[in-house]
Amino acid sequence: MLIEGHKGMGRVSKSDEGSRECSKGSSCSSTPLADTDRLKDKMRRRIESRDIWFSLEFFPPQTANAAVNLISRFDHMAVGGPLFIDVTWHPAGDPGGDKETSSMTIASTAVNYCGLETLLHLTCCNQTKDQITQHLKKARSLGLKNIFALRGDPLGDEWKTEEEEFNYACDLVKHIRCEFNDYFDICVAGYPTGHPDCGSYKEDLRHLKVKTDAGSDFIITQLFFKPETFLKFYTDCRAIGITCPILPGIFPIQV
Repeated sequence: MLIEGHKGMGRVSKSDEGSRECSKGSSCSSTPLADTDRLKDKMRRRIESRDIWFSLEFFPPQTANAAVNLISRFDHMAVGGPLFIDVTWHPAGDPGGDKETSSMTIASTAVNYCGLETLLHLTCCNQTKDQITQHLKKARSLGLKNIFALRGDPLGDEWKTEEEEFNYACDLVKHIRCEFNDYFDICVAGYPTGHPDCGSYKEDLRHLKVKTDAGSDFIITQLFFKPETFLKFYTDCRAIGITCPILPGIFPIQV
């Protein structure tokens, strides 16, 4: 079975136990590729070639010095040849601003100064449609081409829907496709054991199908502890017609 995946501070994609030799343009390259290929196309080529590849996820630092330290290490990390990196979105840290610690700044620097294919997280909760549209326009102007569309966490203990705003990730996916057509490659989240706010595992799978049908290009899952959990999720997704790549999110734990 062909399995896509993630590892390290993010994910690793392993098609099978085949050759680990680096093919032309594979993620093993020590120099970031300066091409105009879409991330979804790069991903599908790796899967079709049964190559082994990985990506890395970064959380924006809280201080300017820490942000500079992180950015200074991007070139060193690029030597390992990640297919892409992704940068998380934290509403409390002005993620769409111009500070050194903002998600937008770190993602833009990774793309424009380090040559790293970058996936920017974007949450839709606690933001108006206009705010989200401005973030997307800014991302486009900075050369960012990949968005991880997420609902995000509520400010309080419980989730409350808001009229005329985005309440679910599928709303954000639809908005991106409506306003920006095919400019962005879009990732959405998958939950191998079901989303905690969802009534059942099967219901959550149906919601995931809605997100992919709305225009998402690939899925990254929440972390899990047993491989069998992911394999069942993968099989169940395929059974209901989800055909895009599914990348298992792996979080290393030191014991």
